Amino acid sequence: MSSTTHPAPAAPRFTSPVPIRPARLGHALASEWTKIRSLRSTVWSLGVMFVLVAGVGALAVAFSQDNTRPGDDILGLGLGGFMVGQIPVITLGVLTISSEYGTGMIRSTLTACPRRARILTAKALVFSALALALGTAAIGTFTLVALAVLGGRAGAQPADAVLRTVLGGGLYLAVIGLMALAVGALLRHSAGAISAMIGFVLLPTIVGLFAGETVGRFLITYSPVSISASLFGNGLDPEVNGWQQLGFLAALTAALLAAAYAAVSRRDV
Repeated sequence: MSSTTHPAPAAPRFTSPVPIRPARLGHALASEWTKIRSLRSTVWSLGVMFVLVAGVGALAVAFSQDNTRPGDDILGLGLGGFMVGQIPVITLGVLTISSEYGTGMIRSTLTACPRRARILTAKALVFSALALALGTAAIGTFTLVALAVLGGRAGAQPADAVLRTVLGGGLYLAVIGLMALAVGALLRHSAGAISAMIGFVLLPTIVGLFAGETVGRFLITYSPVSISASLFGNGLDPEVNGWQQLGFLAALTAALLAAAYAAVSRRDV
């Protein structure tokens, strides 16, 4: 009598109807771009920034037509709009990350892409590119209006001054927005991070008035108010130009971003 051995049946293979691929930086960038362009806060914040920078600057140009003389620096007329226009950029920079912690959406984001450093990188790249593009466009619009309306009376503006105002101003908005994003990642609280950034913009100039010659001069020279003024041709310290001040701000932002990477990687959601 013989026995026949039958092979064990193979385990059924599960095939997902949805293609499964590891999340990469390109996927994170696409996700962050979809999120930031679909939020109402993005449209309102950047729209208000554009109106303030270009619109307030244009109003200053209109009111200055009778007082403009040959050789006047007409680019400085855009400083007022630029100063208030950076506030919506700061707000959006904070909300880009803090809003996800507030609503709990960060859990879904981390489920789709568990590498937290990659998520922060994607947010920083998408937001800074958007702030740079629209900020440069807003300042460029003001500059074109100023040159068209007042250029005949004030004369041609130096090319390096125009480049410093338009490109430097756009870079400043991207950098200050990245700093706001880093502070939002560190604090994870929208109101607190926005308040901290507004304080950073305004307090160094105020404190510098009472902090003595050395410390006070440093605080005032490298304050956001002074950097903005230098980019628009109204620098408070003739020995330091706007590009040097912007470099200091970029270095400070890089340090805060490094701290944000460390905090995001170590803390629980």
